Amino acid sequence: MYQVKTIDKFELSDFAHDLLQISDTDAPNALLVRSSQVDDALINDQLLAITRAGIGTNTINVNACTENGTVVLNTPGANANAVKELIIQALFRCVRPIDRAIATVKDLTAEPGADLQVLAEATRKEFIGRELYGKTIGILGLGAIGQRVAEASYHLGMQVLGYNRSPKNLPHVVQLPTIEEVMSLADFVVVMLPLTEETTGLINRERLQQLKPDAYLLNFGRGEIVNNQDLLEALANGELAGYVSDFPASDLQNQPGVTLLPHIGGNTEEALTFSTDMALQNLLNFLENGSVRTSVNFPRVDLPFDTPHRITLFYKDRANLWLDFVQLLTDQGLTVKEMTSNAKNGYSYALINTDLSVLSQAEIANLRQLLQDHGDIIRFRFLTNPSMNPEL
Repeated sequence: MYQVKTIDKFELSDFAHDLLQISDTDAPNALLVRSSQVDDALINDQLLAITRAGIGTNTINVNACTENGTVVLNTPGANANAVKELIIQALFRCVRPIDRAIATVKDLTAEPGADLQVLAEATRKEFIGRELYGKTIGILGLGAIGQRVAEASYHLGMQVLGYNRSPKNLPHVVQLPTIEEVMSLADFVVVMLPLTEETTGLINRERLQQLKPDAYLLNFGRGEIVNNQDLLEALANGELAGYVSDFPASDLQNQPGVTLLPHIGGNTEEALTFSTDMALQNLLNFLENGSVRTSVNFPRVDLPFDTPHRITLFYKDRANLWLDFVQLLTDQGLTVKEMTSNAKNGYSYALINTDLSVLSQAEIANLRQLLQDHGDIIRFRFLTNPSMNPEL
């Protein structure tokens, strides 16, 4: 049974405990993490996988994992509805002074016999807001969350603009070719981009200058996508109406026009449960049959496991290298029943269905050594079909 170490607090079902050994070992086969930093010391030969209950992987050294042959799995879309609902709530807070209105009523003191409602309604002129209906929202990043925000905004009567590196087929969204065009036309700009080298500091001085003076910028992608110093300067110059972020930063704390949330976008009971279940399912699929469906460093590879055994290979991508592997296995007396592979960012991952029982233990040991000595192979595994349970 594989040993799994949890980095954050998780409520795990009996089903998970039956299939995985949840342990506090310093040499686990897999890590289950939500948003805490993963210690690089855990990325060693024993670590096969890290599964993230969420989408962002900025707390994981993905490059080190790739070089180690450790798959980094995540759960895109698992918290999409929760984040969407928080974004819609944030939009309402931008146009309606709800918090001030609540605080005002809370602080009112009615004399005996006085009608509190009359006193409260006398303050209504202080809380005149605006409507979202008819306004324009621009969404930067049309992934699972961005698409839900787009649909909800459309049904609120908003005009929806969007930018995505690869255009999506979204009937309610007018997709524009540049970020600058979206920012210049929108009353509300929602950042839903992933954090990469290209997006770090993407919303900078030049792009902030594209905003309307009464526009709001909402960041639910990652904090580092916005250049905070450029943002504060733009706010001070009246170049935008306000900034909402789910990623607190010391230099933004208590600044005029800035609203910070404690990274609660996916923090609902439903989303936490769903993302945990999805993360565990992804992990089980990988550990038991080698399948990869949602990973940031391994390509998507899946294949029905209908043979007694399977060999998985993670290797440096090189033209026709898989033919060398097939020949190597054939030379050892194995029949490749079925094989599939895919590539991503200079690396390939292959699933090879076969029957290792035709080999002696000495021949299997020799095959392991040949694969281990191959200069392009980073990690390989021999898997036994759990439904057939053949001995190796």
